[in-house]
Amino acid sequence: MNRLLYATHDGRLRVHDSLQATARSGWEIGLADRFIPLPAGATLVHLPGRIPQGRAAGGEIGSVDDAGAVAVAAVLPPGYLRTWLPAYADDGRPPVLPLYGYAAVAAIDGEPHVAAMRTDRWSAWDPQADDRRHVERGIRAARGPLPDSRLLRHLETCATDYRCLTAQNIFIRRGEGAIPVSPACNAACLGCISEQWGDVDSPQTRLAFAPTAAEIAELAAWHLSANPANFVSFGQGCEGEPLTRGAALVEATRRTRSAWPQSTIHINTNGSRPDVLRRLIDAGLNSIRISIFSLDDERFRAYYRPVGYGLEHVEQCAELMAAAGGQVTINLLTFPGISDAQAEIDALVAFVHKHRVHQIQLRSLNVDPHWLLERIPHPTRGIGMRRFVKELTARCAGLQLGNFTRPWRVAEPISA
Repeated sequence: MNRLLYATHDGRLRVHDSLQATARSGWEIGLADRFIPLPAGATLVHLPGRIPQGRAAGGEIGSVDDAGAVAVAAVLPPGYLRTWLPAYADDGRPPVLPLYGYAAVAAIDGEPHVAAMRTDRWSAWDPQADDRRHVERGIRAARGPLPDSRLLRHLETCATDYRCLTAQNIFIRRGEGAIPVSPACNAACLGCISEQWGDVDSPQTRLAFAPTAAEIAELAAWHLSANPANFVSFGQGCEGEPLTRGAALVEATRRTRSAWPQSTIHINTNGSRPDVLRRLIDAGLNSIRISIFSLDDERFRAYYRPVGYGLEHVEQCAELMAAAGGQVTINLLTFPGISDAQAEIDALVAFVHKHRVHQIQLRSLNVDPHWLLERIPHPTRGIGMRRFVKELTARCAGLQLGNFTRPWRVAEPISA
């Protein structure tokens, strides 16, 4: 039997002596179907202004009767998916929570557990990997050959202050290397981590300049030259939408493809500009990851608040890459109670089959749960995130589920 885990007003953890831990799925509160031991790299956080809720022996769900009690949640490391949200009651008008992926927790045998499941195992993305201790050394080494790179200076902050693993890869010179390209965006996502609009502070600083094609290609060459298995990606958490940089990005892609004919050149995007994507594919782009919160038009618009594009453009972008024989990946921003609603699952499965999607990356959406729910129309009911994953696997033969972008090998050079 699990027990409610909460914090005192001064931040000390407490295990309730009788209340069972509860959890939230969308608009409903219930009992999580499974907790796992808190994985290495996870962080327990307290939720100020939130009163923890538990379940009594008689089945009643209510707030903890302990003055100053504060709800607790966990933030998961890469490779894990949150399955339930923390359950709590708001104390008046609490501050909006910072942009993290809050997961429900419980105490089992006195130890913290979290409502989550393992979704990917790739040691290269372990935040505690040995080579990640050498990022500072890599930064110093890169300043010699690239003394004037504005992109490198920007990524130094991402790699150290924000501990962005894709930025760190640039300096340890392996795997997927981040190349941010755009300070502007054509959406105002509720969970944007690089720019917000008054309700909550952004955890990162957005790229403040528009790099030239030469700057982009220079950094790509630096990363790709270190190892034939390396690849580069545009569209990072510290920037806007890369498809808004059409001319410069097309030229940078053309130069990179010409110099590295067998490499993976990848883009993370909202899928808003199929016209630009077509030109990028012609220039040598061969992998795409499209961010999707919902394939329901009203929920899509409520979350992304898009300017000048809609789901039809997202579909066109997926189809363009599929038709070109490139890698099509979805960055699914999951939220229990919405992502696992049956209508959402059916739409996602149809999208996967129609556009020959190779992989779905299962991400826990970083956002204050109650704040988001107040802004999403038409309450939904989920079947459970574990059942959701099982259904995706059963209905989409060959679909990869995970967290990390894989390189995409081309059969023969793509002409520029």
